[in-house]
Parts: sequence; C-alpha cells; structure tokens
Amino acid sequence: MFQQILDQLIERVPEALAATFNDQDGDPVCSRTIQVSNEGLQMLGAYQHVVKRHLQQAVEEFDRGEVKQVAFATDHHWILMVGAKENCTLVLVMQREGLLGRARFHMEQAVEALNHEL
Repeated sequence: MFQQILDQLIERVPEALAATFNDQDGDPVCSRTIQVSNEGLQMLGAYQHVVKRHLQQAVEEFDRGEVKQVAFATDHHWILMVGAKENCTLVLVMQREGLLGRARFHMEQAVEALNHEL
C-alpha cells in the first residue's frame, strides 16, 4: 500500500522526479524514482533527520513548535521533506519549475494516507 501511495503522489505532481518514504532510521520503506539515482534518494532520506534536528535547534529560540516541513531548492530542483507518524519522513524531488504549492498539497494528502497505513 505504501508503494501505491508514492506512485499516486508522483502521478499527481507532474514535475516530480522521485519520492521516498523512510522509517525513523532513515531507511527506505518504499521509493519511486524517475530521474534521480536510488543512492541520491536514499541519502536524502537518511539525512533528513539531521537536517530537521539542526533546523529545530535554529528556530527553537523564537518558535517552540515542531518543524513539520522542509523545502529547499537547487538551481534545478525542489526537495521537500514532510514528517509522518513514528518519525517517518516523506521526501519528494521535483523540477524547479514545478508548482511548489501543488506539490505541498499532494504531499500532505500522501502523508495522511501513509499515516493511516502505519
């Protein structure tokens, strides 16, 4: 079922190039990649906890809330990370010209479905 949810996410975000759903240790539960290497996708998933922890430390002085979503851009891509239950994470890589709002919307829907399956 996890794979089906990722496949639907890729279909709903036309500029999506890859997605991975990782457990609390950063290991992939399932993934789908179109143009991103599996190794690169696995590295993003593995390091997302480190990124989140450092961001949480950076904002805790003025915001005690949990970092729920991270989005960053390179010259050619958007990389989005959203937390799920049990410290799992959904990561999406998409082309930079893609609509960030649409991707975020569909990622939230996917996380709800993934959480339901956990």
